[in-house]
Amino acid sequence: MSGGIGPVEPGEGTAGHESHDDAGTGRAGPAAARWARARYARHRRAVLVLGGLTCAAVVAAGALRVYADRPHPVAYVPPAPSQVISLTYLEPVETPPPDGAFAFTVRVRNASAGPVAVEGIDQPSRALSVTIRPPLPVTVGAGEARELVVRILATDCVHVARNSGLPFLEVTLSNGFRKERHSYIPGDRYARDLSVALTRACPEDRDAADVPPS
Repeated sequence: MSGGIGPVEPGEGTAGHESHDDAGTGRAGPAAARWARARYARHRRAVLVLGGLTCAAVVAAGALRVYADRPHPVAYVPPAPSQVISLTYLEPVETPPPDGAFAFTVRVRNASAGPVAVEGIDQPSRALSVTIRPPLPVTVGAGEARELVVRILATDCVHVARNSGLPFLEVTLSNGFRKERHSYIPGDRYARDLSVALTRACPEDRDAADVPPS
């Protein structure tokens, strides 16, 4: 009899038990390791995508807040035409009209940053008619001045006031945003010249001749 006992050969069916022993030691087999790595990769991608979306949302919300809080430009509204237009009486024309009308020049100056149209010039007396040369409307550009010739004709001498009670010129102005009618006072020199011209056109004896006998 030989001495000692040799190594015991594994019996049939024992190989499968050896592979399960690896699981018992806490070490995953090749298939389980691949599954764990794939799951981790999917989880990591999901976390990265979610984080990116969250950052984008935060950035967008911040941009919207900055846009909402910043001061927005206010639409430009020009001042009223009467606040930027000045009218200056210059002088009577050198040769008075043959029909006895009073003709004189005025300077219209525009101090605004935009054009203003002079659409009409009139006066309050129904006994007088007014014509302008050049014909209105006339546009006065920003910072510019235009000279106009105003012609006043007495159409009813009976009701014409010869004193300085007609110092006003009523001017209609428009700047594309607002239209207004404004009364300008050309000054004492204008009132005096107008009074002299009306007295010449409508003398006192003419008034007496036009009044029907009572």
